[in-house]
Amino acid sequence: MEQGGEGLKNFQFGKWIGFRVVSFGVAALLCFLLDRILQGDNQSYTRFLVSLAGIYVTLAVSLNLINGITGQFSIGHAAFYQIGAYTGAVLAGGMFAKLATSQPLLWLVLAAIFGAITAGISGFIVGLPSLRLRGDYLAVVTLGIGEIVNIIAKNQKALGEAYGLAANKIESVFLVSLLAVICIAVSRNLLKTAHGLAFLAVREDEIASSAMGVNVTKIKVTAFVLGSAFAGAAGALYAHTKGFVSPPDFSMDVSFLILTMVVLGGTGSITGSVLAAVVLFIIPEKMRDLKPVMMGAPIGVAIGIIVGVALLKKIQDNYHGPALKRFGMNVGSIAIGIVMAKLMATLLVKIPALQHMINGASFRMPALAVTLVVLMLLRPQGVFAHHEFSWSWVQKLLGRKSVPETEVAA
Repeated sequence: MEQGGEGLKNFQFGKWIGFRVVSFGVAALLCFLLDRILQGDNQSYTRFLVSLAGIYVTLAVSLNLINGITGQFSIGHAAFYQIGAYTGAVLAGGMFAKLATSQPLLWLVLAAIFGAITAGISGFIVGLPSLRLRGDYLAVVTLGIGEIVNIIAKNQKALGEAYGLAANKIESVFLVSLLAVICIAVSRNLLKTAHGLAFLAVREDEIASSAMGVNVTKIKVTAFVLGSAFAGAAGALYAHTKGFVSPPDFSMDVSFLILTMVVLGGTGSITGSVLAAVVLFIIPEKMRDLKPVMMGAPIGVAIGIIVGVALLKKIQDNYHGPALKRFGMNVGSIAIGIVMAKLMATLLVKIPALQHMINGASFRMPALAVTLVVLMLLRPQGVFAHHEFSWSWVQKLLGRKSVPETEVAA
């Protein structure tokens, strides 16, 4: 019986490893195909956007490892992103200039590794003393670190000062997306081990986890170093994707945007961070192409949004009936909001004072802010909360599996 039990245990472990190897191989193949599809001069802009989206996915998931999974509150993630970017740019213009020119893809891999090492070491130096702090104090420290790194870059001649630094332009959608896949795989598989339970324990209750023998500082520093290293690798790829780095690319706005991606997707959900990173990057970029509109139109849309959200919020707070009826009421509320927006926009543009034209692209940031406010009102725990995408979830969705969902982060 013992031999049979041991054999079953080995079989499960092999299946566990094999499943993950196959999943990673499929993901790598998809990254390669995506890179092939986006080849060609007419795809240059799309390729650039996809690369930036992949970089933001890495940044959001790596910050989620610190904020969501370990429960810290870091708001200076752009500092490690910047360290990695400047590491890649400086080395490509110095001792590795020939390699960056003759073997661009090989150099890109090395740049990501150098960026990860530099940012990881910086994360360790910063994290070891500061991660003994909690909550708001840690947030203030990381905020200060972000500003210090940016000010140093602005005042160092070797780093191009405020003008920035040129880097060899080397685009590779494959490497950018593969880095995002590796970051997701590391974060997700970390949660499937005993070490991952320690991370979750620290998030839920530091005092209780410490009483159970968990080295809280070690867990925090490990998460901080891992998250910083991935941000540094993403920074190195960003430097070569854009071909130029400058301090404004790593301002506190970027840190806040990455933090927003984590909160919006669901603090602790890797799936949520990925989707939020893509959506929050794509919305502002697509709105650059909006045509000029009369001032009355966006005011009418805003009124429709307010009406729709008010109805949805009222249903959410007061209705506790059947799920199907609740779904119908939600759809009706959305429909009322859309009709109200269209009606008010049509009426308001007839008012002379609201007929002056406004550039549609100027609504990029307000639209992003409204999206965040609406989602936080209706789903403050984030879109995915603590839940994750998994193959079990897909099987359940397709009706091929009736067992309860087990692929949940917490």
